[in-house]
Amino acid sequence: MYSTAVFYYTQRQIVVLLTGTSPRRYMPVYAKTLTLHKGVDNQIQFQFLNQEQKPVDITGKSITCRILNYQANEILVQKALTLQLPLTGIAALILNPADLENIDPQKCYYTLEIPVGDFDFPVFVDSNAGARGDINIVNSILPSFVPSMPITIPTGQPFPNLQQGNNPPPGNTQTYYSSTLETNDNPILTFQVRYNDYSGNMTILGSSIVDNDWYPITAETNMANVTDTKGYVVRGFHPYVRLQFESDYGEIGNILSR
Repeated sequence: MYSTAVFYYTQRQIVVLLTGTSPRRYMPVYAKTLTLHKGVDNQIQFQFLNQEQKPVDITGKSITCRILNYQANEILVQKALTLQLPLTGIAALILNPADLENIDPQKCYYTLEIPVGDFDFPVFVDSNAGARGDINIVNSILPSFVPSMPITIPTGQPFPNLQQGNNPPPGNTQTYYSSTLETNDNPILTFQVRYNDYSGNMTILGSSIVDNDWYPITAETNMANVTDTKGYVVRGFHPYVRLQFESDYGEIGNILSR
C-alpha cells in the first residue's frame, strides 16, 4: 500500500518589538513567506520578542495586522490579532473564509502595529528594521471559480426567438435547438434552464462530430406550464452537446452552462 505523509501545524513567525533601553540588537535575518488559503479558516501565529530574544508580555494589547496588495496602495484585510499566550508574546491572525472571499489569489505584504503607551509602533520582521513581511493568498484548497457561460437559441428556427414571446398556437408542437457547446473533454457539465410557462419536452443531445450524429443523453418530458429554473448534470465524454426543445407553448428565458 502506498502512503503519503501529511502535516498539520500552525504557521508561526517571530517578530521583534524594541522595548526598554537594552543595547543588544537581536533581529531575525529574514522573514519567511506566509500563506493564506482561500475557502477555509486560517491561523497564523506571531511571537513577539524583544531585542534580547525574550518574550514580550502583550497582555491587553490591541495589535493590528494589515494585509496590503503588492503595490502597497490598498489594504485588503485589517484585523486585530487574537491574544493566545500573551505572557509569552504569542498572538494569532485568525481569518474565516469570508475574510478572503472577495480577494483574488495574489502576492501581498503584511504589517503589524502595536500600541505602547501613547504611541503606535511598527513591529519588525527582519534585520533591516523592515516592517513588511511577504504573505501569499492562494486558492489551493478548493477549485477555482468558473463562471457560467450563456447558451443561445439561434434564430431561423420554428421557435426563432423565444425571449420575444413568439409562441405558436397551443397544440402545434415545434422543435428547435440551442447553439452547440464544445465541452473540451470536461467529464462533468451542468446546465441551468429558465422555463416560462413552458409545455413540452427538453432533451440534452451529445455528438462526437460537430452538428452531426446527435444522440440523447438525458431528457425531461411532459412538462406542463412550467415556470421555474431547472438544473441538469451531464456526465461522461461528449465532445459536443446541445439542447433540443419540443414545445407547443411557453418560452425559454435563458440557458447557462458550466
